[in-house]
Amino acid sequence: MQSKLRFLYIFLLFPTVYYAQRTETIIQDYLFTNKNLGNAISFKIESEEYSPSMKSTVVKLQQTIDDIPVHNAVASVLIRKKKIQYFSNQFNFKIENSRNSAPKLSAKDVFSILILNFNKNKTNYQILNWEQPESGIQNFAKQRPVYFIKDEKPNLAYEFIFPENNSPNFWNVFADASTGEIFHKQNLNLACFHQNTIHDITFKHTKTQEFSFINDEKIAPNLASYHVFALPIESPNFGSRSLVTNPYVLSASPEGWHSDGSNSFTITRGNNVYAYDDLGGNNQIGSSPDGGNSRDFNFPLNLNQPAINNKSAAITNLFYVNNKSHDNFYQFGFTESSRNFQANNFGKGGKSGDAVFAEAQDGGDFNNANFATPPDGTSPRMQMYLWQPASIQRLFYNAPTLAIPRTPNSRNADFGQDLTAAGITANIEVANIVNACNALPANSMSQKIGLAERGDCSFVIKVKNIQNAGGVGAIIYNAANSVNFNTMGGTDASITIPSILIENTEGEFIKTTIANGTTVNVSLKHDSNNDVFIDGSFDNGIIIHEYTHGVSNRSTGNGYSCLDRNISKEQMGEGWSDFFSLMMTNTQDATAAKPRSISTFAAGQDAAGNGIRIGKYSPDFAVDGFTYASTNGREFLEDGELKPDVHAIGFVWASILWDMHWKFANKFGFSSDIVANPNSGSAKVTQLVMDGLKIQECNPTFISGRDAIIAADIASNNGENRCMIWETFAKRGVGVDASAGAKNNINDQTEDYKIPEECISGNTNSDFFIYPNPANVEFSINFPISTFGKVVVQIYDLSGRLISTTEKLVVNSRQKFSTQNLSNGNYFVKINSIGGEKTLKLIVGK
Repeated sequence: MQSKLRFLYIFLLFPTVYYAQRTETIIQDYLFTNKNLGNAISFKIESEEYSPSMKSTVVKLQQTIDDIPVHNAVASVLIRKKKIQYFSNQFNFKIENSRNSAPKLSAKDVFSILILNFNKNKTNYQILNWEQPESGIQNFAKQRPVYFIKDEKPNLAYEFIFPENNSPNFWNVFADASTGEIFHKQNLNLACFHQNTIHDITFKHTKTQEFSFINDEKIAPNLASYHVFALPIESPNFGSRSLVTNPYVLSASPEGWHSDGSNSFTITRGNNVYAYDDLGGNNQIGSSPDGGNSRDFNFPLNLNQPAINNKSAAITNLFYVNNKSHDNFYQFGFTESSRNFQANNFGKGGKSGDAVFAEAQDGGDFNNANFATPPDGTSPRMQMYLWQPASIQRLFYNAPTLAIPRTPNSRNADFGQDLTAAGITANIEVANIVNACNALPANSMSQKIGLAERGDCSFVIKVKNIQNAGGVGAIIYNAANSVNFNTMGGTDASITIPSILIENTEGEFIKTTIANGTTVNVSLKHDSNNDVFIDGSFDNGIIIHEYTHGVSNRSTGNGYSCLDRNISKEQMGEGWSDFFSLMMTNTQDATAAKPRSISTFAAGQDAAGNGIRIGKYSPDFAVDGFTYASTNGREFLEDGELKPDVHAIGFVWASILWDMHWKFANKFGFSSDIVANPNSGSAKVTQLVMDGLKIQECNPTFISGRDAIIAADIASNNGENRCMIWETFAKRGVGVDASAGAKNNINDQTEDYKIPEECISGNTNSDFFIYPNPANVEFSINFPISTFGKVVVQIYDLSGRLISTTEKLVVNSRQKFSTQNLSNGNYFVKINSIGGEKTLKLIVGK
């Protein structure tokens, strides 16, 4: 009997092993043939999944040295009929394949060193192995050995993943295995609105898939109803709540939303998400509303009451939108084998144990939301905060009499003393240097509240200068051309006075009154008990935005660290999230002519407001005229370093995708519900963007992101829509000759508005040819569409000596090559593509 069972086990295991080996052989052959370096590259297959939309298998690879992963040396491969269709990689072909893999320090010792950089107590953390489940442990740190490339050399290091105590931060840190020195750190937590603050500074230019055989008998899904702002309603600004019953999609959630296959729940918990409150802001699991045995989640809502009174309704809405996001994106390929978020993967691949923890009314911040995406198998965390009312009066006039009725709007600061209900009272003194960017005369602000204009330097500098001059408080007013009116950002523990930001008109009123010889006496105070905060858990657009940070991160590269703004400053994560948010909240009467904003409700605006982005989304350049060049210089100072403004950069990327949606909608038809009609343009473009995420390179740019979408269309539709996609990207400067420049530079992007020649002429030649031939300083090769994808072009002299090797991603027919390193004479040009090999003759005559 035992021998029979052993035989059965081997028989069942054989297909998995066989197919993995076959895939590995296909990839090794490709590397050896096209790079002549296949022998030097060791890798392991992290995952394989079949993509119905691209009719191909998507394979994720991780480069290794002595079976130890190399940091971010990953690849995404598209294979159809045993042939490579697309290969985007960040493999390092220059490093040696064998290194000393014996660390001098233990992972625990290294962590005890690096954690000091985060000012945290090391005893609070339990060190786990990379594959070990955290199983409810709050303060954990997962670790594994890796090779980190520094100065083009592999350094043995430990990689750690850990949530920071009492903080939204979720860190991915690489530290030297010999010294504990931190090589690199990345915050896996992404926010919808950067730290809910504005920084007053001018932009500067300067694993293999595992299969198990399980009982396929399913229990019936639990019936449930939810009183929510049902999609596609974006927020209370756009419609009312309704009672929805059993809104789950069985193909995505086979046991409904309240069972993980082993346990059934009557609270807002299930296989996809666990929603609860975190009023203390300490990442502790709080309370969840209970729908009873009938799972009737119908709770009262009064938006004019304090948010705490609406907590059950808010958590219910948060639970609903997270689950709808899970089910919808499941239809577009974000499944178990694609590293989605589920407690139980039901034997369908990927790693279980990572349902979303969704925290409502999180007390750790205001005016924001965020999503942290650790590796597959570790739960992500969504934090939804309360938003301050759109209008809060913190400045009250005492004199002159004519000013007392005024009710100026204001914003607070992230630094300095908080205002109290009693507040401070004093006369206002206008800074003799209007912007207060330089030191003010000693005692010139003594016992006064200083007034200064915004601009030219940070808020911190202005307020500190007022304090140093004796001021007891500070008022900064917007300059006439100031666009943003939000919380003042910055950090300086030495600032002890309170400060506020007011609008330009109010500042000018105060200045004029004082200039006319009249004393202005005010009180700066704030009683938060009188504020009615806005609950972000009712803004469906924000929830979808945050959830799809997880979708884009898990889909790209290794699934967690391949959208790193520290490596690629063009990181487009905010753009994908805005785009997906727009797509899931399209109303039935939506048209290209109706501009769209992000998060008007949470921002305290009406439906027509501008939201929290640098503009509204529209294909109309009179409304949204941002282009690729607009990304140049988008950075700001944070903790003494220039960081890319990912929200402004992402806005440009989302603008392109939004334009592309309406192009597809015009051709194939519009659908408000992207799941209901898979043949609509709205569904098709969503699928293409999802497919592009899966096959694009680790840490992409606008250029490589564009190319991945075009490659997805070639795989899915034989390139039927590639010219329409090219036109859309070229419209905003991401044309044929656009350049991303260096990934670590956000000031060197070059835009271009050209589309491929074959999209103009309509001619698609079916063979390779070189032109001009003879060639002078450069020549072009025409590539048939059947060869689009990764190609390798090698030039040989007549003796057979290899002169040069060039690898290119071909997504348009004409590809240019320089003759700079070629002497006059005859050469052979060997082309290796997914369509086969071709050798052409080249004559160089300069």
